[in-house]
Amino acid sequence: MGIAGLSAVSAQARPEAVDDKRPTGETYEEILDRLGDGNRENIVIRAEHDSRTDARKHKRFYTDLRPLSDLPAYRPKERLSGAIRVSGLYLHDGLIRQQWIDAFKRFHPDVEVIITQKGTIASGAVDIETGPRISDRLRAASEYELATGERLFEIDWATGSYDVPGWSPAFVIFVHQDNPIARLTLEQLDGIFGGSRTGGWKGTRWDPSVARGSDKNIRTWGQLGLTGEWADKPIRIYGRPLKYNIQLGFERKVFQGGDVWNENTNEYSHEMNPDGTRYTSSVEMVKDMAADRYGIVFSDMGSNRPGIRAVPLAAASDGGAVPISLQSLRDRTYPLYIEQWAQVRLGPGKRLPPLVKEFLTFMLSREGQDAIQRDGKWIPLPAARAREMREKIEQTGESVDPRELGLHLKMLAPRRWEGESPDETGLVDARKAYYRQSFDLSDLPAYRPLTGLSGTLRMPASGQWMESSVGQALIDAFRRHHPSVRFELKDGDLLAGQVDLSVGRKWSSYFAGEVFDFQQKHERSPLEFQLATGSFDVPGWNPAIAVFVGKDNPLPGLTIRQLDGIFGGPRRGGWVSTTWRRQAGRGADENIRRWSQLGVTGKCADQPITVYVPPLKYHIMSVFERKVMVGGNMWNDSAREIPLALNPDGTRTVPSNDRVAAVASDGCGITFASPSFGQEGARMVPVAENARSPFILPTLESVRNRSYPLHLEVYGYTDRSPGKPLDPNVAEFLRFVLSREGQQIIQRDGKWLPLTPDVANAQLDRLRRAME
Repeated sequence: MGIAGLSAVSAQARPEAVDDKRPTGETYEEILDRLGDGNRENIVIRAEHDSRTDARKHKRFYTDLRPLSDLPAYRPKERLSGAIRVSGLYLHDGLIRQQWIDAFKRFHPDVEVIITQKGTIASGAVDIETGPRISDRLRAASEYELATGERLFEIDWATGSYDVPGWSPAFVIFVHQDNPIARLTLEQLDGIFGGSRTGGWKGTRWDPSVARGSDKNIRTWGQLGLTGEWADKPIRIYGRPLKYNIQLGFERKVFQGGDVWNENTNEYSHEMNPDGTRYTSSVEMVKDMAADRYGIVFSDMGSNRPGIRAVPLAAASDGGAVPISLQSLRDRTYPLYIEQWAQVRLGPGKRLPPLVKEFLTFMLSREGQDAIQRDGKWIPLPAARAREMREKIEQTGESVDPRELGLHLKMLAPRRWEGESPDETGLVDARKAYYRQSFDLSDLPAYRPLTGLSGTLRMPASGQWMESSVGQALIDAFRRHHPSVRFELKDGDLLAGQVDLSVGRKWSSYFAGEVFDFQQKHERSPLEFQLATGSFDVPGWNPAIAVFVGKDNPLPGLTIRQLDGIFGGPRRGGWVSTTWRRQAGRGADENIRRWSQLGVTGKCADQPITVYVPPLKYHIMSVFERKVMVGGNMWNDSAREIPLALNPDGTRTVPSNDRVAAVASDGCGITFASPSFGQEGARMVPVAENARSPFILPTLESVRNRSYPLHLEVYGYTDRSPGKPLDPNVAEFLRFVLSREGQQIIQRDGKWLPLTPDVANAQLDRLRRAME
């Protein structure tokens, strides 16, 4: 069972099931069937978040006003006219907005200052976009680069708060009050919270120069110089789920853009308590750490409580450690402050438009910064940093290699109507049939058309559905039965109501994914249907996930749980659809780190398992997390990431091929990729659903009949209004696609594979419920 809204069971979790949050050993689908997709919980969590934010936005938490005499007064060289558009949720909702508008208009009465909650520079809706740093969010930054042909231009214009939740409070490292640790450096924090890495993200570019080995890991208090009872005690880490945006700033400041975390991190997410209140992650993880003498947590001062203390931090090993305080944030001597960013468009070699430059200059002036301190939440910039930013806005836009722009975008965020990962080879022809084998589809339900249908059905014009022969052939065949139904093919978003049906990959369903966005806007989930099985081995067309080891490795096969033990780390829970479920957790006792744990003999018997993976932020990783790790996002912290890159001649590498080649060269490694990337020196390993199931190799037949567990699917998404049945044209078209005639069209295209009768009938049952 997939998306909720089709039955009362999927829309609401059974109370007795929600109360017991211990790990159950269930699969992702079993937990989803039993507890639902999280829509109800997310409405509660978001409502409480919004209520708390509303209560803070007009409150002044810091009332100590400084003269700011070290900042220059705003003195415009000329009076300007026009309109300047600025976006920022907290900027709009707090006390700064009107102060800035009034102050700027005193100098420029002919300028209209428009400050809105939302709007992006990429769309052209605003001139200045404030808020979280876009370049920390790889998908947003890559989309911007590809759309504009520019690198992001950004300045920071304020420091986050000391202790106001929501207003970017600084990162604080708490330990138990009995812990004698006197100070920590950022390098030591990297060793504690991070894992080994092959590189890190600098904006949208992968930087291998920040790689580090496992020799820099710090896992006991003795490694930090503590003696006596502390010397051999493990450092127990508490933190938030790795998919939370707040982690991105920590990765940039502490891991130098790396994204491999210590696999022993205990993740705490917002949840809904049995009584309907919110379980707040920052509060609960600090509370639990306070009861753990050997614990450590990164949180914020808003979560401070008795029994713990904040550790002074040093930016470098030879620098002095600084405790967090309002003053150390004002002067930024405390290293883990959080910036507030302003981003604008600036083409290569060009200068900022006069009005944009003037408003940024005002933001950095004494008057602009005074409004920040009078708001009483964020903190004004230090004078030296403000001067750096004023110098920066005099610069021209960065010159960029167009081949780098959006390089990773399709890996990070394939469009909803594309596959789970792109065609890395660039060789697949969307109009070509790669499979000539015809499966007997006589056991699929025949199509029996309803009569009297008319109207319009809207679908995206782009994507694999229409690039292949499938979409148009299905439309033509359907219209032979229903000539009064018209199809409008135009790219659009189901979330915004611009299309009636969207077909492609499975929507991302973790916190902040596409299903979550839909839930937040509509307070319901989209309807999800499986319309085909992905290909066996056609790159880009949802090929099965094959597991590769060295050709001489005698391993007979692996279960899904063993794959989890190899690739994953211990976890406190996982994302099952859009909600964190602790039932998806597992312990470190299930880790598999050496081949001997699997009974392997020969040269690999005493060797560690070397794990090769795509970068953890690539979209395919969330697919693997769902299929193998029960939605968990804690990976083996020795995994070696191999990204897409540019060759010296400017062509693109093929990272799946590179991973399999690394396994072939290593001999004792393991990776996953499409079956098409097999090569000499590596072999595919059979996979079993569980310990009671047979080991199955991926083949055309085993992927089509889904006996191979790591097959992928092709999905269709639609919507229905509350209390109303599904639109009859959409329902009838889906019924046609799921019929024998519809699946024959998919088979003839020769890439995706037709559904089995069991799957097709299950989807038809779901469709019938949606029509009630």
